[in-house]
Amino acid sequence: MDWPATFSPERGFVVLDGLLDDALRERVLAECEALLEMPPAQRHARDRIAQGTRHLAQLADRSSAVAEVLELPRLIEAVTSIIGPQFMQTDVSFRAPQPGFGEQKLHADDVPKLDNGPDRVATAIVALTDFTERNGSTRLVPGSHRRLDLQRQAGSLDSHADEIALTGTAGSAFVFSGHLLHSGTKNQSDADRPALQLVWRSA
Repeated sequence: MDWPATFSPERGFVVLDGLLDDALRERVLAECEALLEMPPAQRHARDRIAQGTRHLAQLADRSSAVAEVLELPRLIEAVTSIIGPQFMQTDVSFRAPQPGFGEQKLHADDVPKLDNGPDRVATAIVALTDFTERNGSTRLVPGSHRRLDLQRQAGSLDSHADEIALTGTAGSAFVFSGHLLHSGTKNQSDADRPALQLVWRSA
């Protein structure tokens, strides 16, 4: 499938192939794995490492490699194209659905839009391994950020006829309006599917 290389206002997303080179991606993985191995008393209160989806929170201040990702010019340009140049970071986390986990309902990262005004939220999913239709890649419904009927159903839909799976190679990033309906899918592979989840809000 041909992904938009620049932000598509109508579809609501852009794919940044090769955003992370192998060296930076491996640093991110190594630093996140080290945080997952920390003793319970040293973990963040929102970290979750039990079976299911392993999760690390507030990584901007805990991982120098993740902090470097947040400053990548292509990523900043994509976020700016969605919500403008004035924004603040609201979530910097690591998610790794284990085999058999990761499935979510289609949801948005902000309250439903009541009109077709400007987008307030941008979300990026940075693939730390190849994203495939089998290992729980993110899915989204293109254009749903502009459909008020779908906005009202955010969080209640198991699937939608127009949804697509965002597949790509490790190091790619999928950046989209946080108002788009999206979700993780079930990891049907035999390995974890790690990614960074980054969210910004217009200031």
